[in-house]
Amino acid sequence: MTRKDYVAVSNILSDYQEVMDLDEYFTMCLDFAKYMAQDNERFDTRRFLEACGINVAGIYSNPVGAGEHVSLR
Repeated sequence: MTRKDYVAVSNILSDYQEVMDLDEYFTMCLDFAKYMAQDNERFDTRRFLEACGINVAGIYSNPVGAGEHVSLR
């Protein structure tokens, strides 16, 4: 995938922010980000989540679930 693809996906996802539960929306965006980070080691998770309209301040090392941590660059 290319930067153009990442931007397109974040634009599509951001359209759903207003109609979804915020926790579910965050989880969905994070799942996309994890997939994209596996595809490209230079993928910027923080930038992607911000483009999706998610305020990422303060979530650098907070647990997401069962021992899993979000690593934002």
